[in-house]
Amino acid sequence: MPTPNTSKLREVSAKQSAATPVVRAIDVGFGLVKLSVRDGDGVAIISFPSMAIPADASAVRTLGTRRRDTFDVPVNGALYEVGRDVGLAQAGGSFGRDVTDEFYRGTIYEALTKGALRYMVEAGDTRVDVLVLGLPVNQYNDAKRRDYLRAHYEGEIDVGDGKIVSVAKVVVQAQPMGGYAALDDHLAELNAVIAKTGGALQPLASGDVLDDLSVLMVDAGEHTLDWLLIQQGSINPRASGAASDAGRHRVVRAVQESLAAEIGRPLGPAVMPRINDALRKQAPVKLAGVAHDLDRYEPVIMSVIEDSINRMVDGLRDAHEIIDLMVIVGGHPERYRDVLAKRFPAIPVFVMPESMAANVRGFQMIGEAIAEG
Repeated sequence: MPTPNTSKLREVSAKQSAATPVVRAIDVGFGLVKLSVRDGDGVAIISFPSMAIPADASAVRTLGTRRRDTFDVPVNGALYEVGRDVGLAQAGGSFGRDVTDEFYRGTIYEALTKGALRYMVEAGDTRVDVLVLGLPVNQYNDAKRRDYLRAHYEGEIDVGDGKIVSVAKVVVQAQPMGGYAALDDHLAELNAVIAKTGGALQPLASGDVLDDLSVLMVDAGEHTLDWLLIQQGSINPRASGAASDAGRHRVVRAVQESLAAEIGRPLGPAVMPRINDALRKQAPVKLAGVAHDLDRYEPVIMSVIEDSINRMVDGLRDAHEIIDLMVIVGGHPERYRDVLAKRFPAIPVFVMPESMAANVRGFQMIGEAIAEG
């Protein structure tokens, strides 16, 4: 397995004994799968695209200078290719994604989850004592969906090539709750934002103070914009929710539609990852040998984000009046931060460090606390 591409979370022990519970976490987003894996004596976070492509059994796939970093995992009698290099398997309109509200029980989700478990097996874990999974807020609120994940991923899981992982216990969390759990690790950075904002909230003496606050967790995801209002450490379900088609996917689609109108030809779904990468890197997108500057679509992007924020504020049902702190997680938080800070200038708006992986880092911490308790 390739070396993990992010820093270690923590050293779990000098020598991990057989008696130490194995805790792992998976956050299957619409854009990326984030997961924790063994890394020596510690734990690291890695990720791969949320794409699952029907496996190509032909010899053509084996051609090339190196084996691509993917696995074929079984789902309902078929094999699906998943992993870091899955984009190399994409062709034409085969986008390999599922952005519906039934995502959690679909073929793509199962293939991605099994792919994450396969990475854990390759890192040395064939048994997981506590596995923490995440759901978007609107899906987490449905107990049947939580029960489905627990029933489906506890037990012996076939992850392909004759390899099995045994999962003893599955814990399901609302995705932004992971970011909240990880806040305590970033108190200095959080206090710097609080001090700079100059509102009523004063820098926090310790992480324990968070339990006395009303904290709005905002998860700017690939397909949904999730928000979770946490008061005294507990979720307020009436003021928490999600807006579908209000995330990165909508931003990329709006840019794609504007670009297609400008160049005068339709652009298929295979172009979306290229536009997404170009936006992240603030670089031109190259299509049919021509480089297209995307900076001029900034007004289009901001109109999409402002509309998404408006939908969130409506969903809060006036609870924004009692919010002490806003925290943003997800893979593209900066524009959301700017819109929220302008709209609520006296409320600190804190972007979690390494925000893309914030939820899964918190899931790992939640799982470790459960295992120790």
